[in-house]
Amino acid sequence: EEIHNHSTFVGKLWLTVLIVFRIVLTAVGGESIYYDEQSKFVCNSGQPGCENVCYDAFAPLSHVRFWVFQIILVAMPSLIYMGYAVNKIARLDESKGGVGSAAVRTGGGSYTHRKPRKICFGARQHKSIEETEEDQEDDPMIYEVPEIEPPKRPRDPLQPMPRPKIRHDGRKRIRDEGLMRVYVMQLVTRTVLEAGFLAGQYLLYGFRVKPVFVCSGKPCPHSVDCFVSRPTEKTIFLRIMYGVTVLCLTLNVWEMLH
Repeated sequence: EEIHNHSTFVGKLWLTVLIVFRIVLTAVGGESIYYDEQSKFVCNSGQPGCENVCYDAFAPLSHVRFWVFQIILVAMPSLIYMGYAVNKIARLDESKGGVGSAAVRTGGGSYTHRKPRKICFGARQHKSIEETEEDQEDDPMIYEVPEIEPPKRPRDPLQPMPRPKIRHDGRKRIRDEGLMRVYVMQLVTRTVLEAGFLAGQYLLYGFRVKPVFVCSGKPCPHSVDCFVSRPTEKTIFLRIMYGVTVLCLTLNVWEMLH
């Protein structure tokens, strides 16, 4: 509910993309596709340690770990903003003061609900005939006497009808509660992180997963060929994640313009 009240329509779209595409795709698709990325990475060299060095050169950071790290960092500004918003709203409510439960008559003549009164009677007033006079204990009896609320006054026909509640996309409430500056700050931070991870993904992995990776680092005695498992499937998934990142970045820019 707080996310719904304190974010714009585009922000809700971004959250949907984050949950459905990023988290679900990474958890379900990424783990099943990349579970054997190192065990099936085979090089045509028997030199001990050569295969590990070549895999490190091929993938300095695992694809799945990179995307998990991206999800955590990109979602962090929004989580910080929501925590700040909830805390500020709670402080505003405390400053306004709570409303008691006793009945209060307002200026317009309306009544609030009053708790039922509790009336205590001594046991002497309710003793039965069979009780002996030696029993001197008074067991108090408590009865709840509900109060009848007075009838509501009819509405004045000259009084204007209350206006229907106008729904908005969250911008008005963000502005009224003084959260616009913090909201824009978290939005800019999120956009910068998205752009940084997009550039980092390109520098680390490129746009495709090559089926053969040529490695010539030590301790390999010479240039060796290393073979990647399911390169086509991994290339498709890599490009899907590129598309999700570009979509989230576009939503961030759209929200800033919105």
